[in-house]
Amino acid sequence: MKVSMPSGRAHGWGIAGEYLTREIAKLPPVEGVTLHSISGHDLRPMNPADWGRTNIGYCFFENDIEVLRHTRRAAREWDFIVAGSSWCEYQLRIGGVKRTATILQGIDPANFHPAPPRADDGRFIVFSGGKFELRKGQDLVIAAMRVFMRRHRDAYLVCSWYNQWPFSLATMADSTHISFRPADDDCLALLQRTLHENGIPLERVFLTPLIDNSQMRQIYVQTDMGLFPNRCEGGNNMVMCEYMACGRTVIASDATGHADVITDKNAFPLTCYSPLLVNDPQGRPSAVWHEPSLDELIEQLEFAYLHRQVAAEKAAVAAEEMKALGWDKAAQQFHYVGSKLANNKRG
Repeated sequence: MKVSMPSGRAHGWGIAGEYLTREIAKLPPVEGVTLHSISGHDLRPMNPADWGRTNIGYCFFENDIEVLRHTRRAAREWDFIVAGSSWCEYQLRIGGVKRTATILQGIDPANFHPAPPRADDGRFIVFSGGKFELRKGQDLVIAAMRVFMRRHRDAYLVCSWYNQWPFSLATMADSTHISFRPADDDCLALLQRTLHENGIPLERVFLTPLIDNSQMRQIYVQTDMGLFPNRCEGGNNMVMCEYMACGRTVIASDATGHADVITDKNAFPLTCYSPLLVNDPQGRPSAVWHEPSLDELIEQLEFAYLHRQVAAEKAAVAAEEMKALGWDKAAQQFHYVGSKLANNKRG
């Protein structure tokens, strides 16, 4: 089976592409089948030149209204569309795509495996990851940590928020929780200024640069708790799952793609939401996202801070459950789909 996906070590599609290419190559060949990354809400292949005899698309999307404008056509064009989450699969089925299933993104257990709790050095260090944009909810992190850090002088924040795409960064200007002024500054300088202007003490913050995925474990294990109040995720959130695989628990939204992994056994779920209508640049409705409650986020932070043993128990469950998300298992699932399609065509 041919894999038509990007490669790279610092962004999601590149990481998925490298691992799936490597793991699928270890399996028996499936002639005439190509696995494509789907590039956007129009459900078209990222690299149309690789279109083959039998084509499987792998998709992650967040704009559920927008994607419904394309599902009928896509259902005719693709032999099979794999969704990156049960939520995405559900949206595809609503739109008329019958040949679909869910395969979650993996994690590399060689890089992301359980670490013992951090030695008590008198600090409570919170991690927040994902490119800085409205959808991923770092404005909620800032608003919650502003309150939390004022209450607790031992609270610190580690941010892995580097965003290479200015249009995505600019979405944070729509936040009702923070002040954000887009600029042409270097991303880290812009993030530092945003944190400062919104009342976060910079002497208790560490902003990571854009680094290779294999080095992220060193960041994760130096923290105590992850914050992922994402408004919408098309997948199971690779960064969050890597973090949990390292033996750390999270406070996270339990809706959309997160729903495939977040439970009250392995995390502190956020469960209170308001619908957030998102429009496209032309002003048309594009999505309905889940707006978490800032009050609930702060309450969960306080509870986790005061109940370290509960957090440790959840972290142990998280580490064990994330072992099921190896890239080898994802490759085997894709291989099964490809083999079945190839056999059907031969039949």
